[in-house]
Amino acid sequence: MTTTAEVPARTLRRTTLAAAIGNTVETYDYAVYGFLATVLAKVFFPSASPGAALLSAFAVFGSAFLARPAGALVFGPLADRLGRRPALVASLLLMAGATTLIGLLPSTNSIGIAAPIMLVLLRFVQGLSGGVEYTTAIIYVAEFAPPHRRGALSSRVQAGSLAGFLIGAVMVLSLSAALTPQEMLAWGWRLPFLLALPIGAIGLYLRSRLGETPEFVAARSRLSEMETKVNQWPRVCLLVGVSVLHIVGVYMVYTYVQSYLIQLHLSPFTATVVIGFALVVGVFLVGAGGRVSDWKGRPKVLLATSIAVLVLTYPLFAVLSTAPSLWLVICCVVLLSAGPAFYSGIAAITFVQLVPVRTRGSVIGISYNVAAAVLGGSAVFVSQALVEVTGDNRAPAYLLMAAAAVSAVAALALARRSALEPTSSPQITPLSTEAP
Repeated sequence: MTTTAEVPARTLRRTTLAAAIGNTVETYDYAVYGFLATVLAKVFFPSASPGAALLSAFAVFGSAFLARPAGALVFGPLADRLGRRPALVASLLLMAGATTLIGLLPSTNSIGIAAPIMLVLLRFVQGLSGGVEYTTAIIYVAEFAPPHRRGALSSRVQAGSLAGFLIGAVMVLSLSAALTPQEMLAWGWRLPFLLALPIGAIGLYLRSRLGETPEFVAARSRLSEMETKVNQWPRVCLLVGVSVLHIVGVYMVYTYVQSYLIQLHLSPFTATVVIGFALVVGVFLVGAGGRVSDWKGRPKVLLATSIAVLVLTYPLFAVLSTAPSLWLVICCVVLLSAGPAFYSGIAAITFVQLVPVRTRGSVIGISYNVAAAVLGGSAVFVSQALVEVTGDNRAPAYLLMAAAAVSAVAALALARRSALEPTSSPQITPLSTEAP
């Protein structure tokens, strides 16, 4: 029987690319919405005040996260029963289709309240897709990867996520440079959403050529009653705790901070350039996190990174809120994003190693996406609301610090239980009941 150790290097590369590109499409769609939030607020909420319109746009952004648990409930069991590949193909079709339709929506000035209603519905469909995309992709790669490289290879899926943010930033930058604000408001905002169609087609082609993972095939061919009867609640609690900094950090830093910088009187173009710098650095830090966790072990690195974010976030926001020179702004945003990016490269494989093979799709999908529904969409909304309510530009720091504190406690619990060991040997996590 084929094991992960026997998978050829070429197959690993193709598998990782196919898994990552779907994640790229997902986060590209989310990123484009976030980067265009100030424009979309005017298109779909033209009668509201600027602050209220932006909050409304962020609320619609969050609606997709509310659909993610429903997507996990539908597609998670599908991934456990039929395989990882069918779930990956279905999620990509839904995501690319819904995003393309957003680019075709009429404005509120054209059809009235029906426009924001349709926007919410399409964001809900995106959320259904997101409920299976990320978690199934990391499961797929981890189940192909050799034990000593699981962190490094799984982190490439998260790197694909940041690549989606980066492509979205480049697309918005290019349009902002080429079009006037009036043209951007009239029709330019549609183009980034329409680009999801060809990107999705490429991803669909790659995924249609995938086979099933060796671990899933092996688990399906043996009796697995023990795995399905294991008490999952301790795993779920640990998984949710680990995911908090990952979810809040990524969506806050790479989505909200762009709008935050605009409110500090940077132009949309300049603010997006700053996020682009942070994303380029972040792609490398995600991979570094996965590799370091293969060497040092997941709990120790998760704990150290959480503490670093907890300590550094407020000083960085304090400097950033004074709107200093552009280079200092870039340095602050890059440093602000460094911790969440590095942490995210470790979180992915941690999720997978917490749960046995036959229940991974359901348990990881539902647990992670419930956390994403509560924290992901609300992160940008709460960050802006904190500024509006307190009048303090440093207030968003408290949200990221709280997320780091929660994840530090979860990492400490992992370390005390010795739940996850460095994967320098073929041994699989002791928490799992699967055979090595």
